[in-house]
Amino acid sequence: MLKLKNIKRIARIESIKTWNYPVFKALIILYSLLFLLITLIASNIQINLQGVTISKVFQFPHIWNTLTWFASWFNLILGILAIMMVSNEFQFRTFRKQIIDGLSRNELLFGKAMVMLLLAVYAVLLVFATGIAIGIIKTNIFSWSYLSDGIYFLPILFVQSLAYTSLALLFVTIIRTPGPSIMLYLLYFFPIEPIIRAVIPEKAIGYLPAKLFSKLTPMPDFVGISLSDMVELKISGTDVFSPKIHTFQSLSVTAIVALCYSLLFILISRLIIKRKNF
Repeated sequence: MLKLKNIKRIARIESIKTWNYPVFKALIILYSLLFLLITLIASNIQINLQGVTISKVFQFPHIWNTLTWFASWFNLILGILAIMMVSNEFQFRTFRKQIIDGLSRNELLFGKAMVMLLLAVYAVLLVFATGIAIGIIKTNIFSWSYLSDGIYFLPILFVQSLAYTSLALLFVTIIRTPGPSIMLYLLYFFPIEPIIRAVIPEKAIGYLPAKLFSKLTPMPDFVGISLSDMVELKISGTDVFSPKIHTFQSLSVTAIVALCYSLLFILISRLIIKRKNF
């Protein structure tokens, strides 16, 4: 069990290494700019086909589903960032120096887990801030119920981001070097897992990591949400096209499985780190 004093020490060490690592700054800026650029362009596209527009997907409450779906496109960048940060420790033997200085291998892994948690938190905060700003601008009728309905997609995004970085951690602890680790990480999503899906029973496909992670942030029902501008049906003051198709209850089951995968990846990484000679 880590003591608070040790946790503070690990956090201080990781903050120094992280903020002084140029690749970290470059990839975080790239992640943020790509997400914001896609969001700004998409939210300003004007499509009107016989009265049907897509503008409503950027209004409350639909915007949370839309933006988390956009953000999921760039989770691979967070995984690559995790690989670069951990492989950097192996290449420059900072893990070895920290062990000599008194840190245990569990504490080394705990430090990297803290960074991965903060990356997931950053992804959520970026989506939240962007969603609030664009949602207020785009939503004609504003209410707190509209703002909060669908906000459960944010913790779901947190779980998804953590899952991507945990898988990246597993690959880099096995291979150590950045290039091959990134290559294997990307190849796993395509074509390795798609090939596996083609040869296993259909019922098992949805439980493979990449497939399951992608299910956490489903594509919004653009047609249904857009048509609600024309159909204007209300039930007890709630929009019938509210994003209830993918309810929190159904997504929470997938999120729990994804968390179990994340824990499994971290535990396997722990076993590898405990046995590796630094």
